[in-house]
Amino acid sequence: MPLLPISSPNHQSTASNSAQLRAPVFSPRSGDPGTKVTVDTSDLPALTPVYLGLGATRSSFEVLVELVTDEVGRMSSIVSVPSWATTDRAHYFVLVDVYFRPLAVSEAFHVTDQQGSVIRRGRITDESDDCVTMQEEGETEELYILLGDTEGLTVGDEIVVKGTLSDAATCQEGTALEVLQRLGQ
Repeated sequence: MPLLPISSPNHQSTASNSAQLRAPVFSPRSGDPGTKVTVDTSDLPALTPVYLGLGATRSSFEVLVELVTDEVGRMSSIVSVPSWATTDRAHYFVLVDVYFRPLAVSEAFHVTDQQGSVIRRGRITDESDDCVTMQEEGETEELYILLGDTEGLTVGDEIVVKGTLSDAATCQEGTALEVLQRLGQ
């Protein structure tokens, strides 16, 4: 399948400059290459061919499957995370029409290694008074709540961490990441 450039998931559809892109729902929210992921979305054009792909910002996306929406504009598919997907950046499911115009972009999908770890590079921010937060570098600037080994981190520090996703964060914004190791320090 073709590899195509992907830009920030927060951009507007070229098909309709005033319409915000829809966000597909997917489950699970993370996994290593080979993981089966269910992707669902609605409010698309009815009975329309679409391509479902996966990719990361500042790289390409790969079309995983070609589908046709149902009579009310819904689509659902189960796809496997490709072997090329890496643990060092967030990935996004993308739905495009046959002209490769974006119709929908998911929230971040976190590709892990077989032990469930990811690697993230970013800058410590002051997004929260109660939690240590890190803004990922790049176009998407995903926000992570760092748990565990955060002693000595101050706002503005650039850091690379290896960690596992967690549900234990008490802060509302961002993705919780249990720091296992600080890299490159």
